[in-house]
Amino acid sequence: MLINGTNLRTAFILGAGATRGAIRHRLFKKKRLRPPLNSDFFKVANTYARAQGANSADAKRLERLNHFFRVYLPVKQQNLNMETAFSLLFMAKDFPQIYGPTRGRHRNTGDQPEIEDFLRLTYNILITLDRPSKDKTAYDRMISKLGSNDTLISLNYDTLLDSALDRQGWNPKIGYCLGGGKRKINWSPKQLDPEMENICLLKLHGSLNWFVGGSFANLSSVFTKKPAHVEIPRKNEISGHVRQIVPPIYGKFFGHDHWRSLWSKAYHSLCVAEELVVVGCSLVETDFHLRALLGRVTQRRKNENRPFKRVVFVDRSKIRNKWAYALKGSYSKKSLYPTFEAFLKREVKV
Repeated sequence: MLINGTNLRTAFILGAGATRGAIRHRLFKKKRLRPPLNSDFFKVANTYARAQGANSADAKRLERLNHFFRVYLPVKQQNLNMETAFSLLFMAKDFPQIYGPTRGRHRNTGDQPEIEDFLRLTYNILITLDRPSKDKTAYDRMISKLGSNDTLISLNYDTLLDSALDRQGWNPKIGYCLGGGKRKINWSPKQLDPEMENICLLKLHGSLNWFVGGSFANLSSVFTKKPAHVEIPRKNEISGHVRQIVPPIYGKFFGHDHWRSLWSKAYHSLCVAEELVVVGCSLVETDFHLRALLGRVTQRRKNENRPFKRVVFVDRSKIRNKWAYALKGSYSKKSLYPTFEAFLKREVKV
């Protein structure tokens, strides 16, 4: 990446805070819709549901979720983040005799309609955020300075970064680094830029525009299959398929070589990069895969006496300190910024 006149091979790790920093909000039916974070997902969902209207399908989905957590799985709403909520729903599906209605239709083990409500609500919020707009995002500004061998490692499901890359002439048939041939990728940019050809976007938790054969009743297909279709970002579903996003649960598991390939490529890119930029990734304690990956990268770079020339941490101070500690000994210099905008203004001259 070209930063302040110097071009270094750069690896990025981008979390939900990066998308929150990339756009302030989208105006949706007179409501300001912001990209959700793990901590304020239900607040954002409430704004989205109010915009859709009390009788809308999404408002009813949110109402059912709130009812479930209030009545069958009571938790303090102020402590309910996205990961906790889905983990509780995922646990509850195995114990319908405890965490389910005592009246009405009997639920079988694994039958948890609230899981579908949660995922569809998530899909629709994130899809809405990637609606066409005349305004450039912070992602557009960042991408304009990428080098040909840079790697973007994203932990997000949304497609705002993907769309920004597309606007710059990036080729998803190459850049996603997916196995199984290019014919399944139904997305071709209007104009290719050769300088963008080798830029990789590794989405380690999947993407809204990746589809696998399966249903909400059997979410294991998300983990155990590779994408059957990769589409241009779209609202409509594909019959007999679900979007391949790894749900926000504490105990993630990856059961297909498709995932191992993506994580291996991420590991390699972090080992060879000269510079690391981390934007809006909270490094939660329960993301065991990411923490283990960082530990292995740190160990290898220390053993080989080949530290990053510089690391850049973009987040609030508490999160920056967590990253500095996790990567301790693997870098020569660090730069700290509180926001994505502050990083771009100071280092990325457009």
